[in-house]
Amino acid sequence: MTPDTPNAVSHSANARTGLIPGLLGNLLSGLRVATGLRVSRAAFQVSAGQAVALVLLLGLTESGVGWLTTEAPRQFDAYGLNYLGATMLFSLLLLLLVGRLAGGGLDGVGRLVIGYLSASVAITLVSALLWQAESWYELPPEWAWGLFWLLLGWHWMVVVLLLRQPLSSPRIRSLLLGAGYALSLFASLWIFPRSELWYSDVAEPASPAPALDVESIYYAQPALMDATLSSLEVQRPGIEDLYLLALGGYGYEDVFLNEVEYVRNLFDNTYGTDGRSLILANNPATVDRYPLASRPNLELALGSMSQRMDTDEDVLFLFLTSHGSRDHRFSLEMGPLQLHDLTPQQLRGALDSAGIRWRVVLVSSCYSGGFIEALQDPATLVITAAAADRTSFGCGVDSDFTYFGTAYFKTALPEEPRFIQAFELANTWVGAREASEDLDPSLPQIFVGDAIADKLASLYAEPTIQAALEGRAPVLTVCAKAAPPGSCE
Repeated sequence: MTPDTPNAVSHSANARTGLIPGLLGNLLSGLRVATGLRVSRAAFQVSAGQAVALVLLLGLTESGVGWLTTEAPRQFDAYGLNYLGATMLFSLLLLLLVGRLAGGGLDGVGRLVIGYLSASVAITLVSALLWQAESWYELPPEWAWGLFWLLLGWHWMVVVLLLRQPLSSPRIRSLLLGAGYALSLFASLWIFPRSELWYSDVAEPASPAPALDVESIYYAQPALMDATLSSLEVQRPGIEDLYLLALGGYGYEDVFLNEVEYVRNLFDNTYGTDGRSLILANNPATVDRYPLASRPNLELALGSMSQRMDTDEDVLFLFLTSHGSRDHRFSLEMGPLQLHDLTPQQLRGALDSAGIRWRVVLVSSCYSGGFIEALQDPATLVITAAAADRTSFGCGVDSDFTYFGTAYFKTALPEEPRFIQAFELANTWVGAREASEDLDPSLPQIFVGDAIADKLASLYAEPTIQAALEGRAPVLTVCAKAAPPGSCE
């Protein structure tokens, strides 16, 4: 009796009856192989039903992982099914060839295929986590290639273990066949054009973005920053002043420019920040008016503000509005300028380096709750438009204001000008609107440092701010030129 004949299958393997028990047993054995542990010849239940179930489970795993790692709003791409099906078929054909070259009969080749599919579920999940971590930490290319070869070596190890144990293939032959399989997988990257199952359905601009003179814009930044910063007034001794820095990060949707310009007008009229406010904005229409919303410009602006402030008594209100990513990166986007996004840690570092003590930071973007932990400080108030794992709403080429921007700046502050109390009104307004539109709640967040509430109460008591609050003029809405007629009312 040869090792690969069906009669060699132990009674324990045949005793597993039913699709689900057999599938669970195969997955458990596959996990053992994926972690480098030995399995017996009877570890896998081989049948056409098990093969189909494992292929479907692996496909669902790939789809689920793709969905989780794709930014909302997500769209399904049918071409991704073609790619997934082609690569699976290619892999299965390779396994059949490897099994036959290893000397396996029908049952032995079946064990190789079932074992590999079972282990691939765990490999797919772990690989997705590793690639996501690589994306979060922006590892250098050599690290990414190292991760790729590590994962390819994992596939090689699984094939070798399956050839050595269930098939009892000689060691050298197993090593060589495993290497051949892994290298064939590597070659398939050039054979099949990759297409993902899910992609982010980001709205395209209604009209082509204007061409930007990248060189001129870059060279203009020092002079533009100097002119902007030189207009900032210094602190007034004995008076608690409020300074405003409003930053619009994403250059190809006017909604973010609309918000920073509106907020500046609101604060200049309501909180007496006229002469102590500035804008950093990415928008093709304002490259000659505002400095770019880039990390270097943000750091320079914070440092210059700090020099003009009395950091022991003055307060900074920092407003940032843009898109945000699931890994908590705040988008600084201006097409060919290739700006780097802003992370919570970088923002905290810029504020600390500037030496600004009293801070109110409002981040309006998807997943902006991810900024709270990094910015927490007794002298800081942090408000975000969404929780760390939630999207916010209202951006897009057809939008005038985001939902949270409307709620906080247009609805809440005119009724309740205190920043902490206004959040509660805005949160209620956003929740009601999202519920009326059957949207997943964005869950805006707030962090109030132990010392900041008393500091803000002292700020509101300043005669200049009291006068502004009591006799403030109506705030004029300023919209980007490209905004739809009537959309900024």
